[in-house]
Amino acid sequence: MQHAQQLNDKDIAADVLNGVKNLSHGYMMAILESQDQRLKETFKDYHDQCLSDHERIFNIMYNNGWYTVPMILDENQ
Repeated sequence: MQHAQQLNDKDIAADVLNGVKNLSHGYMMAILESQDQRLKETFKDYHDQCLSDHERIFNIMYNNGWYTVPMILDENQ
């Protein structure tokens, strides 16, 4: 019998981050396609929450060394 692979904190955080990115994309499309202003504002509020959640999860991952951001090099280098 095989043992199930255990998810670690990094895997869980990456999965949550990807989920938040997908939600953000969906809410943005809903904002762009909404004709009703109240509905559009509701989607904007949800999208703003996604951005806040993304920042928190990203910071956790970055601070733990689980997410690296490429450095922008000076064009002279």
